[in-house]
Amino acid sequence: MLTIPLSGPLLIACDGAHLSGVSRRAQAMLAFLAAQPAMRADRARLADLLWSDRGPEQARASLRQELSVMRKCLPEGTLEADRQWVWLDGAQVEVTRGAGVPLDGFDLASEGFEDWLRDLRSAASDVVAAVALAPAATGPRTGRPALAVMPFDNLNAEPDDMFADGVVEEITSALSHVQDFDVIARQSAFALRGQALDVPSVAKRLGADYVVEGTVRRAGDRVRITVQLVRGKDGHAVWSERFDDRLDDLFDLQDRIAARVAGQMSPGLRQVEILRARTAPPADRSAYDLVLTALPHFWAHRKKENARAIELLDAALARDPDYGPALAYKAWALAQQPSYIWSTDPAADRAQALDLADMAERRTTDHAPSLVAISAAVSLVSDQTDRARNAVDRALALDPNNAWGWMRLGWVSIYQRQPEEALDHLARAGELSPLDPFRFNMTIGRAVALAQTSDLTDAIDLIRKGILQAPGIKWANRLLASWLIQVGRETEARAAMQELMTAYPGLTLDFLIASVPPTLVEQNRRHYAALLSMGLPES
Repeated sequence: MLTIPLSGPLLIACDGAHLSGVSRRAQAMLAFLAAQPAMRADRARLADLLWSDRGPEQARASLRQELSVMRKCLPEGTLEADRQWVWLDGAQVEVTRGAGVPLDGFDLASEGFEDWLRDLRSAASDVVAAVALAPAATGPRTGRPALAVMPFDNLNAEPDDMFADGVVEEITSALSHVQDFDVIARQSAFALRGQALDVPSVAKRLGADYVVEGTVRRAGDRVRITVQLVRGKDGHAVWSERFDDRLDDLFDLQDRIAARVAGQMSPGLRQVEILRARTAPPADRSAYDLVLTALPHFWAHRKKENARAIELLDAALARDPDYGPALAYKAWALAQQPSYIWSTDPAADRAQALDLADMAERRTTDHAPSLVAISAAVSLVSDQTDRARNAVDRALALDPNNAWGWMRLGWVSIYQRQPEEALDHLARAGELSPLDPFRFNMTIGRAVALAQTSDLTDAIDLIRKGILQAPGIKWANRLLASWLIQVGRETEARAAMQELMTAYPGLTLDFLIASVPPTLVEQNRRHYAALLSMGLPES
């Protein structure tokens, strides 16, 4: 039995004897895991917590090495890990708490751990907690909105039932990976449990722009969780969702719900922030606000709207020339110009998009949305698919619930001719954000992946669905026409071809090849031959 005291000095014991052979970071990891609901934590969070001074990849490598050493020092089965989680076996671990200062005298040269330990000690003292809850101490420091996840109401449950707290812990952890907002420490939010405060009062004390509330209700082997996002200044509910699931595995259930909440809340909160940014006079908008204002034009997927997005991103860069998100999104917007046959000079737009992606990459290390945008730009205008995959892999390591990240990873898999992998990634994107403004792109990606497996019949059905989801995407008719003629549906194929040529008068095969993502050119020889057979001029 491993005994971990969370009050007083951190004297970890194994079967009554002092635990030896473990490093200070290992002790810190054991204490942190012991303090978590179900004694489990996300690997990325642990790596950042214990190795805050290192880059994400180096921190994860250090975590792997530390886990390997720890397993040799601890009783077999006490410490377990998989690709996403690290946890302690509750049957072999006893956690003790008392009135003393948590981890008294213990420290670690890691900013993330010191922040957590400070919050843990603050929550243990009413006096210190009151100071910690002051807006100046916990308010947003990055210019992004701050979000607080409050304890959920555990309906019809026993007083000592910790399931709802476990759900909140997992949701808080999942949301902390999202780069669209800052998440206030769980300990600060839980310090207000039981106090009769309305949402504006809670938001003021925590320094939060938005508050997440919820309820948990269990009946038999079913659980229903209701979550809503509330505006802090006036208590107005701006987003809500209900989740129904089975109580087959509590840990797995908590993970699933956390991923779904994070995946859906991120675009919901982004939309709320966009509406807020629009209300500010243009002269008063920050670079952050201007990027938010550009996004609806960017994802509208129209030539004029895309041009407007680029104008707004230029305005953001005029305020801050080194602002990574503006550089990254402008690179993506410019990459869309030739890819969707909107450009009059595909080579120039491609070159500028790649230059901007290079600039953004030099200024971006831990901002998941920017890394996704960089990956999109690189994959749309060049054959550097490994570089694009690396960028989006980094984004998903930071934010595993980023729907756009899974979407772009799906497309990178298509460019690398890995259709089965692409289908999985695109399906994941759709699950995380079923009402996403890019859902048509997820649908069309699945169609292209199916076409790579020679399943043209289902590919045709899917691409038609994608066109209905975004009627302005006339470029998709080039795929539809080609696939239809290849399966012998000539009348339908020629109707799709007419749609394409009406939208792009004067289009030629040479111009099309100069515009589409370079990796698709060699893959699509049969596609181009089909278009030529229906009258597309060669040059």
